[in-house]
Amino acid sequence: MRIRLFFSALALTLLLLLPMVGLVEYFAMQRQMQERVRRANAAGTAVQVDPASRYMGSLLLAVQKEEPEFILLRMDAPAATLTLCGLPGNMQLAAPSGTTTLAAAYLAAGPARAAQLLGDTLGTAPQHYLAATPSCYASFWEQGTTVRLDMAALQEDTDPHQNFVAEIEAATAETALRDLGAEQTDAGAARLLAAYTAALFRQNPQQLAALPGQARQASARILTDLQAQDWNTLESVFNYFSTVPALVVETALPSFTSRPEGELALTENGQQTVQEVLRMGAGE
Repeated sequence: MRIRLFFSALALTLLLLLPMVGLVEYFAMQRQMQERVRRANAAGTAVQVDPASRYMGSLLLAVQKEEPEFILLRMDAPAATLTLCGLPGNMQLAAPSGTTTLAAAYLAAGPARAAQLLGDTLGTAPQHYLAATPSCYASFWEQGTTVRLDMAALQEDTDPHQNFVAEIEAATAETALRDLGAEQTDAGAARLLAAYTAALFRQNPQQLAALPGQARQASARILTDLQAQDWNTLESVFNYFSTVPALVVETALPSFTSRPEGELALTENGQQTVQEVLRMGAGE
């Protein structure tokens, strides 16, 4: 009888102790796991981030012709956004002798001088510059590349005859844009060029990754301050943009006021618009 009571008590004791032992073992394992995680974090273990996804930069694009044209391109990888801002050639700039225009600075001393005076006027300059002829720019895109451009959104008046969608082929864009902008003011023509370029980027995302490489191959036909490392960076950045499913391609629209000498001066709001394009292009 006593033996039976002993074993009954022993069994009851084990039933009470075994769950407690298991619970202690569970917490011990959890603590070991937390310690491993802490050590891994302390050792600097982290998820790798593509450097191109953090890039921010700006580029002054100049179109070499008798009356040169200009676009500011902002590349904002963190926001997955490309911004294009058209600048008229007769835009007034501050100069040591008083004032000049963007086109006059370019024709007198090239894109470097134009970028410098633009920076002096606005307090911040484009990070880099690139100048090429219209045919050279067209060669950056695949043969047969065409875009559709809604002209209604670009008109400076309410002429119903101008409410149409223009189909423009990259190879003949210079002639098409000249015809479409014949009735536009200088500021309107600059907006038209920026809108066309934005449409190229927006409607042909599969070609973005190849653009810097195409431009680099045409180095003998362009003027630029981009160095080898800069080209490598742009190739990585545009390759990143080509993979972004929700890439935003937008245009910035600065406002101008006319000067008696025929020049266009940025209004206060217009200056803020262009400064924002350049500020976001501080670059890495």
